[in-house]
Amino acid sequence: MNALQLASAVVAVSAAYWLETGISAFLGYRRIPGLRSVDPLADASLPTFAIVATAKDEAARVEDAARSLLAQDYPRLSIVIVEDRSMDGTGAILDRLASEDPRLRVVHIDSLPDGWIGKCHALARGAQATDSEWILFVDADVVLAPEAARRAISLAVRQGWDHVAAGPDMRLESLGEEIFVAAFMVVFNTSQRPWRASNPRRRNAIGIGAFNLVRRDAYRKAGGHEAIRYELIDDMALGKILKASGARQTFARHDGLVSVHWHPGVHGLILGVEKNAFPGLHYNLLLGLLAPWFLLVAAWAPVFGFFLGGTVPWLLSLAAWCGVLLCYREVARSVNIKLWHAVTMPVGVTLFLYAFMRSMVLILIRGGVVWRGTFYPLEDLKRGRVW
Repeated sequence: MNALQLASAVVAVSAAYWLETGISAFLGYRRIPGLRSVDPLADASLPTFAIVATAKDEAARVEDAARSLLAQDYPRLSIVIVEDRSMDGTGAILDRLASEDPRLRVVHIDSLPDGWIGKCHALARGAQATDSEWILFVDADVVLAPEAARRAISLAVRQGWDHVAAGPDMRLESLGEEIFVAAFMVVFNTSQRPWRASNPRRRNAIGIGAFNLVRRDAYRKAGGHEAIRYELIDDMALGKILKASGARQTFARHDGLVSVHWHPGVHGLILGVEKNAFPGLHYNLLLGLLAPWFLLVAAWAPVFGFFLGGTVPWLLSLAAWCGVLLCYREVARSVNIKLWHAVTMPVGVTLFLYAFMRSMVLILIRGGVVWRGTFYPLEDLKRGRVW
């Protein structure tokens, strides 16, 4: 096999990868319900409902998010926000809001007990502070539209779900954020196939930190956050234990009801995925070394295929870009990007892979993860891994 044939084979593999991914996403997203998919329940039919959020050093964003929770059109609503060892005035902001509205309860955490990830501990404390039939776990920077709670509960009750995980609308404020987040979402879709979570015959499970709606009985049966107490990727881990315990779960479109500005700027995004990127491959060093190279080649092969000469490489590159367009078309349905961002895929994937390699190297050098001012040893993280 000469160099041209080898290069053409690489482009062919890339084309197969992107076509399979794109077609799977195109078909899969057709099966995903939206939060507006069903008629909202009347007040008398609504179960008791609690929103649980955690906040650590979120003074800049927590008030807007908390007010969006308090603005929910839901009659029997309670809100628990767990302030977890903040140093920036987050607690004072939340206490002021709680004094204005009795539906809001603030739980303050001063220290982290041994054997817990900070966020898992905070979520567990929040769940303990309510006895509602349904719990919606959200991040403290998530903004909900007023009808989000009613719509989500209506979807869960009418369709018989125990767990609804909705992907948020990412509020993107720069071209760099758009390029990075779009590529991240494509990689996420490729690796997780969230549309399969509703199929009990599939092992795929889903959990979204921005919006995890869970029936309390199912949450308890799965073991709650105590069962994932030392799991960094707590949202996906919760989805996994819920599905393993027999809960019916689904991924859902946000339908404009859930939004978040994830991390500001490309630099902020690279720092933001530091905690989850390498743990997302289960701390597997071999996989961490091989997977990025495969994705890097898959990302750039459709570009270089146009310059190899000959009809076959050109057609293979065209086929690969058709798959990429399908992927980005589905991402554009749930994230605030345009279809033309597909042409930035190689750059976006490269940026994400840099963030991944940075995460892996830092975790290995440090012997653990430093997150929100707390160090979690790698060996303990491996033992505590659920997802």
